[in-house]
Formats: sequence, structure tokens, C-alpha cells
Amino acid sequence: MNSVLIICLFSAISAMADTVVEVSLEGKFQSLEAARNEVRRLKKSGEQPPFKVVVREGDYVMEKGLFLGKPDADLSFCAAPGETPRFFGGRIIDPVWFKPVADRDFLSRLVDRGAGKRIRVVDLKKHGITDYGMITRHGWSMEPEDRIPPASLNVGGQRMTLSRWPNKSEESPYMVYQHYLPEDRPLKGYELKVQAIIEKIKQPGDVTLAKVVDPGEKFRDGGEKGGTFEVAFDRMKYWNDIDNIFLDGVLGSTWEWTYNQLASVDVAKKQITLKYPELGGVAQGDSVRLPHFYFENIPEEIDQPGEYYIDRQKGLLYLYPPKERGVIVLSSLAEPMVSISNGRNIRFQGLELDTGRHLGFRISKSSHVVVDQCRIANFTGGGVEADGHNISIINSHIHGMGGFGVSLNGGNTTTLDPANNEVVNCHIHDFGWEQKSQLPGVMIDGVGQRVANCEIHDGPHFAIRVKGKNDILIENNEVYDLPKYHKLDGGSLYVYTGPRAESRGIVIRGNYFHDIPTIGVYPDNFAWGVEISHNLFRNVGVKTGRPPINCNGGGECRTFNNMMVDCISLYQQGARPKDERWFVSWNRTLEKFGDGKVEDTPYRKYDDFKEWLKKEDQDDFFRPRSDIWNNVLYHPNHEVYVDPSSLKMKKGVLNRKKTEAGVTDHSGKLHSRNNWVTIEDPGFVDYASGDFNLRADAPVYSTVKDFEPIPFERMGLQEYPVQ
Repeated sequence: MNSVLIICLFSAISAMADTVVEVSLEGKFQSLEAARNEVRRLKKSGEQPPFKVVVREGDYVMEKGLFLGKPDADLSFCAAPGETPRFFGGRIIDPVWFKPVADRDFLSRLVDRGAGKRIRVVDLKKHGITDYGMITRHGWSMEPEDRIPPASLNVGGQRMTLSRWPNKSEESPYMVYQHYLPEDRPLKGYELKVQAIIEKIKQPGDVTLAKVVDPGEKFRDGGEKGGTFEVAFDRMKYWNDIDNIFLDGVLGSTWEWTYNQLASVDVAKKQITLKYPELGGVAQGDSVRLPHFYFENIPEEIDQPGEYYIDRQKGLLYLYPPKERGVIVLSSLAEPMVSISNGRNIRFQGLELDTGRHLGFRISKSSHVVVDQCRIANFTGGGVEADGHNISIINSHIHGMGGFGVSLNGGNTTTLDPANNEVVNCHIHDFGWEQKSQLPGVMIDGVGQRVANCEIHDGPHFAIRVKGKNDILIENNEVYDLPKYHKLDGGSLYVYTGPRAESRGIVIRGNYFHDIPTIGVYPDNFAWGVEISHNLFRNVGVKTGRPPINCNGGGECRTFNNMMVDCISLYQQGARPKDERWFVSWNRTLEKFGDGKVEDTPYRKYDDFKEWLKKEDQDDFFRPRSDIWNNVLYHPNHEVYVDPSSLKMKKGVLNRKKTEAGVTDHSGKLHSRNNWVTIEDPGFVDYASGDFNLRADAPVYSTVKDFEPIPFERMGLQEYPVQ
């Protein structure tokens, strides 16, 4: 789709109305903080808002974050017309500080001796840089609340790679693509399907384990002992500082990403012992599929352009220079670059915020805050965390985040008053490199949030994740080329609201999902009442044999008027285990809203929720009805996948069950009607060139009664900034 037009708009009217304070590297005010203080002084002296801080061209270093609050209402920070001010939450390193490596001991320990002549070193302490942070253990469901990520290195706006083995693009012979089993036996049942998926994927840059020697204790049970496993390689013989080497990967259930520290290695036995326990133990549990991982923070393994290592004891930075050069920044800012608390009518426009160990923006308890046409890049914690109401993140470029791109929260779950927060017309990509599970391009919680016209791609897990709660609208986005890491779990848009059955009003419409190896839209674990309509799915799920839409136990979902192109199926309805634990949550909902009490609450507007409250039979909770109708699967290049469970034998002949072609129902409660599976062009303007608008005379209109046009021209980034 089109690129965001990154410009800063000034109108003559607003320029005359605003009281302006200018920031420049050579001027009276040389920082955002100084300008903020001047605006506060002007307010006290009687000047009336609005106020505008105009920032001139230059590279600004922020040694501490900017804090805004109640005194800063009616204030905007904007780039001067035609200029690009950049703010770095790190120390800028002069290229002339780098010298050839003269330390013979360091050079002699390199696995690739030839790399030594290319590696350069800088004495950070000599230049007053002494805070590098600490590399520490963390992971999915094991993340310490107060953890601050360590320093990382960026060159020319691109994140460099902490020295590692294997290299990130390397196809290692020790990455064996075999479904893991704790015992020696043939695969069976669902394991065979998993193995078929495993054989189609690649996990470059990773290796796997050969055998678990000791799973260790379980973190979730309060255990402290790390596990031990055997590998097929002895690469550890080159590594000297084992205590400071970390494992990055998946050792348990396929979504349980971990970052663990090595405790010891036994090169002769090819065994590795971890310092800390895994969530459920090493390779333990029913959902272990394919353990895969790599090792990093290893000075001996620097052998690729862009790799670096920090000797924290000596204060030395080693770098194999990348091919592309630019400003060199070592992240140091350990707090959000911009924090807004209890703020109102605050705007950031046209600025570049680059590099930090925490967040780009943290916006809390605030209203009418706008981040417009900004570039937010290379923050290890995440991009923008927004909790309040009427907060808009628009027309911005957000990339290189260690965690999420944007997180939205706010609204009132008692009154259902909406937050009216939005992420619109933003390009979000290359996120989740430091925390690879569950942290998406956009995270959504609360009431009344909107994500529209965004382009989201290249992340490890999800593009968008809906945690809850109500009245969430996701429309006209373009999502592609992910997940890059979790290829055995999840999908591009994930909804998990099942424990809170009153979470309703989630609408996913008019989006373009393409080139996705796993699932496109994934309401999971009894996500209730999700509406999925008018979306376009192209080449989704083909690589791993998945459906473009998988309601995996999702209940009372409504899927209609979607177009699937070059996919191998149309839809799948899952069936979750009938686990009594769900009623711990559901009984609270029944108690709060049941017996007609819902009519005295704003939740009475959800007809599907009121029907849910009428359920009496336990099986109706575990096997709820969902509906799909008026969907089209156009598959000129693929055979339609037929799930074995959708077939039965009758007089020695295989016959399909009642569900339609391209539809798999594991629940027995799916209502499917008027869907069209075809190898004939349904009427695209130009399928070959990727124009998926429908012609006025498209056959789909006569074949599928009441089918409505797919809004292809409105999907993804728009040409001009959205106001």
C-alpha cells in the first residue's frame, strides 16, 4: 500500500494563534525540557494558550525523559517546516573513537580468526560512558515487573546484533525439524499433523536439543533449579565466559518463549545446564512441539557485519562494522523518552524519537493527546503505551521495538463509556525482537478502541492482539509477513477474551491479510461474539496447512462476506477441552448479569451476550454455536484442504459430512450456509496484478446472494495524513 507522508503541517491561522517557543542546538532553548519550562513560565506570567514548541533540525541527546502533566495542557511539540529533528535516548559514539583490536588474547579466542582484522573496539569508559545495564533472565509469563532492558547498539537507525551462535540467517545442521517426544516411540494422531507442519517451516539461526537430561524445576510452581539438556554439537568448547551467555528460544510449549542464562556446560557430554527454571520445566507439557534456540552475548562468535559485544567489566565495545553506516548510538535512557500523566490537549508532530532502553511514549490518565507524523524507533521496551481517552497515534512510523509497537487501554467497563483511543494510518514493523511472545504491533485492551488503516508486518508472533474488553474496532488494515518466529502457534490477529464472557462488540472488518504462514484471524479459547466480515485473505495458512480464520473454541462468532484468495481452506471451528476451570470465570459473569440483572446495565445492548446468559446445559457453554455465511474461497493454485474429521465412511466410500467444502467443524455446532468455493475468478479487476477490487459485473454478486464489495481500495496506509 502507500507510504505515510511524513510532513509537519502548519497553517497560517494556528501560527498566529499560538505562542511559540523555539528549540535548536544553538539557541536559547536546546532541549524539550527547557522549552517546557519556558512555556510553564509564560503561563504563570499570564500568557494564554495554546502554546507551540517548534523544534529545529538536529540530533538531540536525551539523558533523561521528558515529563508532562497538568501544567502542560494545550501544548504542542512540532518539527519546523521541512526539518527533521531527532531525539536519541542514548550516547552518540563518534566513529573516530573506534580503533583496530590490538588485544592478542581477544583475537586468539575468535572462532573466525579472519574476522579479527575487521572488528573495531572503542573504550567507552574513556569517553565517560559507564552505564550499559545488565543482561538478565526474562520470558513469557516470567517477566520481572521492574526489569529494565540492557543497552543495545544502533547504527544508522538499524539495530545491531548482539554476538551470537548460530548467526541469525544461518540454516544450522543442528536444527532438526522433528516433533519432540519425551520418549522413543512413533508419532501418532495430532502429532503427525504437527510433524507435517514442522517439515514445511524453517527456523534459521536456531538449533534444537537432542535429549532432556533433567527438566529442572517449574517456575510456575516457584522452583529455582534450572534444567539440563543434551545437544548434538560441541560448539561450547570455544566459549570462555559461560556465566554471561544467554539462551534465547522456546524450550516448552510452542508459545513459551524464554531468555535464560547458562549455568554450566559439559563439552564432553554435550550437555548444557541452565541457571533458572523454565515455566513448566525443559520440554515438559502437552504442547511441546519443536524446541529451538540460539545463544548470545558471546565475544568469540563475532563474525558478521553488524555484530557487537560489550565487555562490561572493562567498558569496551567491540563491533564488526555494518555495510551501511550512519549515526552510532548506544542506548542509555532507562525511562520512557516522553511520559505524559494527567495531561490534556498535548500534541507531538513530525519528530523522530530514536533509541532507548524503555518506551518511546508512556501516556497515562490523559486525554486528547496526539502523536502525529512521528518516527518512533529502536526502543527496547516498546513504542507507545497509551491509557486514557481520546488518545490518537496517527500517520506515524513505528519500528525496531523490542516489545510491542502500540498498546491501547482505557474506557470504563462498568458504564461502557468508550476510551475513543485510536491507532490510525501507522506503519508498524520489526517489533518484538527482545520479547518474542504475545507482544504484537498493536495490543488492545479496555473499551472503545480503534485500529485502522495501519500497515503491520515482520513481527515474531501477532500483528494485533485483543486482550479485551468491549467495543473494539479493527478495520482497513494491511497485515503481512508474520509471524516470523512462532510458526507453530497463533496467527496475525489474535483475540483472547474467553474468561470474560461479557467482552462483546469486537469487530474485525475490511482488513487485508496476506502472505501469512499461519492463521489470519484467530479468536481463541472461547473468545465470544467476534464479528469477522469484509476482509480479504490472500496466501494465508498455506505453508502450515492452517485456515485463514480459526475460531478455536470461539463461541457465537459471526463470519460473513469475507474473500479468501489462494488459501487452502475457508474456515475452521475448533473445540476446546471441556475444562471445568472456565467456570471459575463464567460463574462470576453469570452471578453478576444473570437472572435478568443484565437489563439494569449497559451490557443489555449485546443481544448475543443476553443469549449467552440463558444457557443452562454445560455443553452449550463448551460447544457454542457460531455462524458463517456469504464467504468466498478462490483457490486456482491450491487444492482445498480436507480435514480427516470431516469425512466418514458409508458403504466403503468416503463421503463428506454436512459441512461445506473448505470448512472444518470440530464443534458440531457450526451453522454454515451460502459460501462459495471456486477455481473460477469471482470477478476481480485484475487478479494477476493484485488488484482485488471487484468489477460491477463480478460473478460473485450473482452466485452469492447479497454479497457486498470488499473495500480493497481502503485497506492499508492512505496517501495523505489522516487528521
